[in-house]
Amino acid sequence: MEEKVNGIPVPKEGTPEYEKMNKMAKRAIPLILIIFTLGILEQQAFGMIFVNIGKQLGVPGQASLITSIPGIVLGVISVIYGSLGDFVSLKKMTFLGIILFVLGSVIGFVLGPVNIWAVVVARVLQSAGGQVAGSVFLVLVSKYVSKASRVLYYQIFVAVFRFSAALGVVLAGLIETIDWRWLFAAPIVTLLFIPALNRNLPDLHAKGAKIDVIGFSLIDAFAASVTMYFTNYATLWAVLSVITLILFSVYIHKAKDPFITPQFFKNPAFIAVMAVIFVGYFFSYTINAGINAIGLNVYHVSSSEISSMLVWSILLAAVLGFAGPILKKLGRTLSIVIALSFMGLGLISVAFFIPMGPVWTLAVAPCIYYFGTSFFYSPIVDSATLTVPAEESGRVLGINDLVQAITGSIGVAVFSGMMSSGVMSGGSVAGIGKGTASTYANVFIIGGVVILAALVIYLVFHKVIYSRASNVEKKL
Repeated sequence: MEEKVNGIPVPKEGTPEYEKMNKMAKRAIPLILIIFTLGILEQQAFGMIFVNIGKQLGVPGQASLITSIPGIVLGVISVIYGSLGDFVSLKKMTFLGIILFVLGSVIGFVLGPVNIWAVVVARVLQSAGGQVAGSVFLVLVSKYVSKASRVLYYQIFVAVFRFSAALGVVLAGLIETIDWRWLFAAPIVTLLFIPALNRNLPDLHAKGAKIDVIGFSLIDAFAASVTMYFTNYATLWAVLSVITLILFSVYIHKAKDPFITPQFFKNPAFIAVMAVIFVGYFFSYTINAGINAIGLNVYHVSSSEISSMLVWSILLAAVLGFAGPILKKLGRTLSIVIALSFMGLGLISVAFFIPMGPVWTLAVAPCIYYFGTSFFYSPIVDSATLTVPAEESGRVLGINDLVQAITGSIGVAVFSGMMSSGVMSGGSVAGIGKGTASTYANVFIIGGVVILAALVIYLVFHKVIYSRASNVEKKL
């Protein structure tokens, strides 16, 4: 009888083999982080100036495709990369990512000024390629970095993400005044990293492991359908969402070796953590767009002015991202409680700060929210990976990324629709009278309450989550 493949075996911590892999991982991680930085920089920069590009190319109505389509791709491939990290060579994955990243850069630089679809294709390839680095980093840390140091590495990951986001916002404004296509040129430098990565990335492959093409296709189709439904509320996408979800459920119960087994969904600790992540990140894609809308429509200031105030919030989160030792001292539970509390209160404070002026609303209130985010990602991801054996951590990381992408996309569609339609404009508990400001205030209050609901879920299921985590840790 053929032995079931759960993933690439992970050496026990403290053994010579583990120490060897640990040293290799630590040499590869800085280069992986640079690739990741460039990927996030591209994402944020083009998300900032896609309207400008659409106008320049004469198709302003299609400009949103530059961010929406790559965003969907980013969500659906995250689960693939994380899952593959349990079975296939991280070296080969990384090299494939670099090739796609650079190919997208070349297409965008050469053909981008000619046609908007060239820009879209270029950004899709860049998103597909750049995301590999983020997934590889998380898999390396979850498998080959000591348990005592993992939270610190996860926190560095968050900090790098925030710095990259801030850099992308600033760089977009600067380069757009020259020629936006030069944004595409930056990732080409990643080709220089190949020799060093070739020496230090693991090249292991699970024996007998096969890529679950059907499983990946079904979960990707479901994620894309859900995202598209909340983008335009077309009935077709709702139907496809239900159909693909049913097919996926049937498939994982019937397939011999699905990449996600039914056991994942029978694991109450895993389900509880995913619920916290889904609710906690529901407003994540909306915060910047909402702040921008308030600046434009309430205070009547330009987007460049709004960006100059908002960027300090992102930088605060980036600086706090290096607070790994603090998180270690606080522990997972207290860190997550602090995070969700500040995130929720930060959104609610936006509503109450609107009458106080643009500085309080566009700069101070977002700082409260982003302060909270600095304490959320690392401990919640660490908690998620502890609900399964180390050999399955890559799949958990992939599912985590997918859930974040889906909930963020749904949230921005729902809340943006509320803001643009002008609902709840009759007044606000924040003391704002009728009008546009009332709509924004109420939307942010709802967003804050949603995040505080994630805190309640976490506290209610806390024992469930960590009783399972303890069991897994004992087995390793």
